[in-house]
Amino acid sequence: MLAEKHPGMLADDLSDYLLARSSGHFASLMALINRGCLRAIRTRHERLDTELMDQVNNDAAAEEARCELVSALETGLLTSRPQTRQRRKSA
Repeated sequence: MLAEKHPGMLADDLSDYLLARSSGHFASLMALINRGCLRAIRTRHERLDTELMDQVNNDAAAEEARCELVSALETGLLTSRPQTRQRRKSA
């Protein structure tokens, strides 16, 4: 358990980042979060953020797909966040 965790740390703050890093593969996602938590504890960072997660190695397959996903996330073509009801109505 991380001392500086907070609600939404993964789902709100890191969801797009984790999608890109894991290329949408559950096993890659879980390995990445596990390794991130271990690094956070060992370095006494005690939270997951992009700065810490950039230092965590992930599997080769996920890293190969990362650039394409990052580009789609940055341009708004893709997101890991569900649409809100209001955004769906206005679309």
